Amino acid sequence: MIHHDTSLRAAAAVPICLLLTVCAATTTEVRWVKVGTDDATMSRELQDCNAQANAALATERGINQDINATLGGNWQFSGTAQIEQQSMRAQAVGRADQVLNNCMRAKGFTREG
Repeated sequence: MIHHDTSLRAAAAVPICLLLTVCAATTTEVRWVKVGTDDATMSRELQDCNAQANAALATERGINQDINATLGGNWQFSGTAQIEQQSMRAQAVGRADQVLNNCMRAKGFTREG
C-alpha cells in the first residue's frame, strides 16, 4: 500500500512540475516584419491583430468562467482547482497568441525572434 501511495504522489507531481516549467519559461521578444512596410503600417496592423487576440482572450475567459462555475466545486473537493485554473488560463493565452500569429501571417508578416 505504501508503494502504491508513493507512486500516486510521484505521478501527481509530474504534471505540476511540467506546469511550473511552462509558467516559468522566459519570453522572447517577437518582431513582425514585412518587406516594404514602414513602422507606422506595421504598428497599425499589429494593433488590429492585438485587438482580435484580445477579443479571443475575452471569449476564452468567459468560457473558462462557465467551466469553473460548473466544475469548480468538484475541483475544490479534489484539490485540483488551482491546477485546473492555471491550465485554463494557459490555454486561453495560447489561443490568443494563435489568433495574433494567424492574423499577422494573413497580413503577410513573418516573425523574427
